[in-house]
Amino acid sequence: MKLLTFGGVSVEGATFRREKPLLLLAYLCLEGPQPRRRLASLFWPDAANPMNSLAQNLIRLRPLTGAVLEHGSRVEALIPSDTQAFRDHCRAARPADALTLYHGAFLDGLTADLNPDLEEWLLDTRETLAREARAAHLSLAGHHHARADHPAAHTHAERAYHTPGAPPCDPEDLYHLWQILGHTDHPLILTLRRDASDLGLTLPAPTPTLPTTPLIGRTAELAALSALPPGQIAWISGPPGIGKTALLSALAGHGWRVLPARSGLPLATLEPLSAHPLGSAADALNLLRDTRLKLALDDWEDMDDTTRATLTLAARQHPGATIAITARQPPALPTHHHLPLHSLTEHDLRGHPGAHAATGGHPTLLAAYLNGTPPDRTLDAHLTLLGPDHRRLFLALAAQDTPNLAATRAALNFTPATLAATLDTLTREGLTTPGGTLCAGTPARQLLDAHPLDTALTHLHLARHHPRDTAWPHWLAARDLWEDHDQTACAAAAHWHADQQMKSGHPAKAARTLEVAPQTDEVRVLRGWAMLKGHNPNDVLHLIADLPETPELLALWATALAHASRSDEAEVIANRIPRNATPTHAHAENVLGYVARQREDYDTARRHYRAAASLWKMYDEREWIEVAAVLAGVRSILGADPTMAFSEVLHALAEVPSAASTVYPNYVHALKQAGHLDAAEQAAQIGLHFARLYNDLSGEMSIRNSLGVFAHLSGNMRVAADEYRIALKLARECGSLRAVGMIAANLAELSGNVEEFKDVIDLLRDTDNGAHAEKIIRNIRNRVISLAIS
Repeated sequence: MKLLTFGGVSVEGATFRREKPLLLLAYLCLEGPQPRRRLASLFWPDAANPMNSLAQNLIRLRPLTGAVLEHGSRVEALIPSDTQAFRDHCRAARPADALTLYHGAFLDGLTADLNPDLEEWLLDTRETLAREARAAHLSLAGHHHARADHPAAHTHAERAYHTPGAPPCDPEDLYHLWQILGHTDHPLILTLRRDASDLGLTLPAPTPTLPTTPLIGRTAELAALSALPPGQIAWISGPPGIGKTALLSALAGHGWRVLPARSGLPLATLEPLSAHPLGSAADALNLLRDTRLKLALDDWEDMDDTTRATLTLAARQHPGATIAITARQPPALPTHHHLPLHSLTEHDLRGHPGAHAATGGHPTLLAAYLNGTPPDRTLDAHLTLLGPDHRRLFLALAAQDTPNLAATRAALNFTPATLAATLDTLTREGLTTPGGTLCAGTPARQLLDAHPLDTALTHLHLARHHPRDTAWPHWLAARDLWEDHDQTACAAAAHWHADQQMKSGHPAKAARTLEVAPQTDEVRVLRGWAMLKGHNPNDVLHLIADLPETPELLALWATALAHASRSDEAEVIANRIPRNATPTHAHAENVLGYVARQREDYDTARRHYRAAASLWKMYDEREWIEVAAVLAGVRSILGADPTMAFSEVLHALAEVPSAASTVYPNYVHALKQAGHLDAAEQAAQIGLHFARLYNDLSGEMSIRNSLGVFAHLSGNMRVAADEYRIALKLARECGSLRAVGMIAANLAELSGNVEEFKDVIDLLRDTDNGAHAEKIIRNIRNRVISLAIS
């Protein structure tokens, strides 16, 4: 017994025809258990005794045994209904099953008088259900259209437009219908144009359709089938949409008889071969004895049982006909000819540039692509037909550069069996590999972009279950959805990711990563190190001002003070770091070397830099190279030949090229100080390339200044001024007061602006950089003498 509400109202298997009780039953089926008073006031608001009217109608429903349950003040329907089943099919993405139930508008033809509230409920429900039916028709129309099955696509498109009980099509539905029918002469075209005009919509120009039997890239399979001798059976397997039907359609042009599967009556599939009804399997086998017959049968799984049994006998007896059978599964009968179909290769699609990249070679997506339909829309429809689990898994895999199946299973809350079965289906459909790699990457990414909120939520679930070293891209993609309990794991993933960026020579990228991460103490310290390569060190000092004191913090604090030209303070902080042969100890030695070098105490600087380099050699090759480059520069100042002093460091760059943006500014300066100007200029050009490649503002600033000096000394004042100005801009961005003073003095000397030069020197003296100011003055005097001699 079932309540039927589409196209009227009745009870299956019963002659009950009272409309008001049936309407009450329909309401309970759709809306769930209800209080008696609400039902009475909704159905009989004008009755003298609404509660009594309700009781009378419930009594009238008693012949439908078990249809209604009354418990206390509530009433509940227990009878199943077609509306419930319809909605279950719609929610489970089974549009074809849903439409088998939709025989007309909800409660169509109801003649009972209804009060306004009840009438409003009926009309709203009717329209809602009709919209769902229209959506189901549109889904099937799109599915058939993508497979070039135009008759079925047009049928569903027409039924979508004329869905009983549905309101006029909204703009989105009109576009969908136009996409399917716009390139045809279907009678509905004029109606769609008129509706679009009434709504003020502009329909796009129609796109040409594919032939109904396109065949691309199946040359080998077609040749193998054409060469089959009489009496042989070939089995063609592959998931739906992989091109089996298209291959059989191509065989029709080579003299084959193609029959689609038909279920139901025995031998229904083979019936078209005979002018008379087939009475038995023997009758069918007699037809298959004809050696001239080439028979292609489409879709083994949908054939009737007797036809399958007959073909199994034919495979054993080899009666004479040549037979090809398509199926979704591997051979179910004995055959030596099995042709599994897979996605097309890039070579197969060489005549269609861009097609493989856009579709991964999947025939369903390819048909859409060549037809002008966005492949991601076709993919979405295909995934919806497969089911919600398949769609969720596919999109989760699409969201990962390298799929992590364990994290994916946890993120989707799948059991191992569910993951295995769902992934197996996607693989058989030609959409993924068994390891989860996508075969249709471009439309998958487009599909993710088309649903940004769902995609962000997918990334959030993946982030929570990915290991730390692969989680950050997912945390970043889900940034707007972080919850309080995500902060620790998110910060740890960002820290690990940024640390790898630092080690690969991209501190600017690391700084951007950490800027959006949860600001834990560890994140802020690493962010400070990243910011020292291209940011004002005073920004770093502000960032870490309230952090608890640890050796790691002291190392960063001292280094930032040194970069900010606050040498005395940097020295005090560096001396508070424990001397325990750790990386923080190495940072302390490096800062003390920096301070000594600024004071021109080069012996002390060499001692500290040597200690720092020795420590870094145990921990980090990149840091060792950078400190060794500074040490080589100090050794050059003390009289060593720059080429010899830097030989080991330059050789080490082969393994860590990202350190070049630090090494070359030191090498250029050493060559310049030694008078090897030609070699210095050549090294500067190499250094400039690496500094820009790795976005090292400090390195580029030093190189630009050196290039300005070279141009200045050679008399090319325009180039010198340009290089100085770029260097000065970078020095200000880096917050290096000493560099600003030196470069501004160079520019002032070039322009002849003595007052500006004096202002720079006064500024340095007023900020406890008097020694550096005197050094600038000496450098300027030496250069003037040099120019005079030349």
